[in-house]
Amino acid sequence: MNKKASLSLSINAIVILVLAITMLGLGLAFTKGMFGKLSSKLSVPEPDIPATADDAIVLPSEDLTMTKNKEFVFSVNVYNDNFAGDVTGKLECKKVATNTADLAADLTVDSTAQPIPPGEDKGFKFIVPKTALAQAFTRVCTLTFFDASANTISKQIVVSVR
Repeated sequence: MNKKASLSLSINAIVILVLAITMLGLGLAFTKGMFGKLSSKLSVPEPDIPATADDAIVLPSEDLTMTKNKEFVFSVNVYNDNFAGDVTGKLECKKVATNTADLAADLTVDSTAQPIPPGEDKGFKFIVPKTALAQAFTRVCTLTFFDASANTISKQIVVSVR
C-alpha cells in the first residue's frame, strides 16, 4: 500500500511540474509581447541642437548610418548669417572614381526651400528614399545650403548604408 501512495505522489508531482512550466512559458511570452509592443511605440527624438554663427550647420551626428532598402529621414539645423530669401538644402554623395568596389549610384537629396530670418536658425528635413539605398556604401558627402543670390555654406559628413 505504501508503494501505491508513493507512485501517486510522483504522478501528482510530475503533473504539477508540467503545469508550472507551461504557465511560466505563457507568462514569459505575454511579457515579451507586451514589452515588444511598448518598445515599438516609444521613439527617442533627435536632439534639437541649435545652429549658431560659429557652427552654422548642425546635425545630431556627423556620421549617418542608413539601412539598405529603407527610407531614412534626418534633420539639420541651419543658421542664417548671410542668406537672403528662401534657403534650399542639398545632400550630395558622389561616387569616388578610384573606388571600383563601390557599385552604388550617386546620391542627391534636396530639401524643401524655406526662409530663415537673419540671425536665427531653422530645421530642414531630408528624406532619403529607399530606392536610393539599394546598395551598401560608405562615403564622405556634402551638405550644402544656398539661396537665390548664390550665398552658400556647406559641411562634410559621413554617410554609411548597411
